[in-house]
Amino acid sequence: MLSRYFKPSILKKIAESAGTPVYVYSASAFLRQIASYKKAFRALDPLFCYAMKANSSGGLCSLAAGEGWGADVVSGGELYRALKAGFKPGKIIFSGVGKTPAELEYALRTGVLFVNAESFEEVIELERAAARLNLRAPLSLRINPDVDPHTHKYITTGRLGSKFGVSFKEARKIYLYAAGSKRLQPVGAQFHIGSQVHSPRPYAMAAGRLAAFILKLASRGINLGYADIGGGWGVKEGAEMADPAPLAAAAAGVFSGTGIKLVVEPGRSVAAPSGLLLTRTIYRKRGGHKNFIIVDAAMNDFIRPALYGASHPVSLIGPGRGPQKLYDIVGPVCESGDFLAEGALLREPASGQLLAVYSAGAYGFSMSSQYNSRPRAAEALITGASSWRLIRRRETYKDLTANEL
Repeated sequence: MLSRYFKPSILKKIAESAGTPVYVYSASAFLRQIASYKKAFRALDPLFCYAMKANSSGGLCSLAAGEGWGADVVSGGELYRALKAGFKPGKIIFSGVGKTPAELEYALRTGVLFVNAESFEEVIELERAAARLNLRAPLSLRINPDVDPHTHKYITTGRLGSKFGVSFKEARKIYLYAAGSKRLQPVGAQFHIGSQVHSPRPYAMAAGRLAAFILKLASRGINLGYADIGGGWGVKEGAEMADPAPLAAAAAGVFSGTGIKLVVEPGRSVAAPSGLLLTRTIYRKRGGHKNFIIVDAAMNDFIRPALYGASHPVSLIGPGRGPQKLYDIVGPVCESGDFLAEGALLREPASGQLLAVYSAGAYGFSMSSQYNSRPRAAEALITGASSWRLIRRRETYKDLTANEL
């Protein structure tokens, strides 16, 4: 259970000092997931690029950078954060379907490993940016392998008809064009089939298609050095990441011995088990046939349950009262979709009692907002058995209007 990383005594200290709601991360848990990837893929020696969209907090990103990982960024802002966290430019890849000309120039000036382009028009814009800077742009294409990973429709990205990537047919045209350009240097190819993929089979299928395509390019004199298989390895709410060894085996079955450098982009699988959202009970009430626990965290703090229908384990910090009942745990935001959990089996908490929402380390704070003019939560990092530090202060009311003119 993830609770072994988050002792009640230290959670209470964090809540007393930092207030609630607060995201709490465990350095130990985060590093454990990283170690699992390293062990599973050690024979392939890939470049791991942490997918910063999962959680871009500097306190966590610096841990990944310290382990020698690179970063997968999807905006100029994430690139800025990656550099500030200590990721080396030559280990950063820039992905995303809608990079602006200014972002492309920023990436090239920074010296990223390569840009994962997602359309012919973007490649033309990248070429223009390289010309303005008088250099050659390292180019990779995100190719849509048309593989169904059988996951939630909002996080399935590898099927034709998705906004992401290009078809193999389109990719062939783009690589031929790039090979003849003085400002483009084709160096890699990428796919990313989606998130919460619990079977290696879709990866093996997509990797096989990508490898066959790379061989065809080589026969035309276009030799790519990198094969990027994305991320998305599944992790169940309330559990640690499953051993990625089957994923490594699938990749090895395709790319081992080819001389092509493998790139892997873990994100959610590393960050999700490493964090929880700590919140405090405000009120309790009964509405019709339902029991409600009203807490000081809301959908603006943690939108995954409302957006994806995600079911995150919740537990009381300390004993509750009476028999266990089913509770909907809801927040102060004026939306019926404002809930952190539905039908959670708990004893009744006391007013002011703390609750922990587990597996909230990914797409928690990174997707939070100031909706209803609610200042965003603080973030804390547990660094030892009884030690922790604040890695982001809580926003204030002044922060809400700081950029208004």
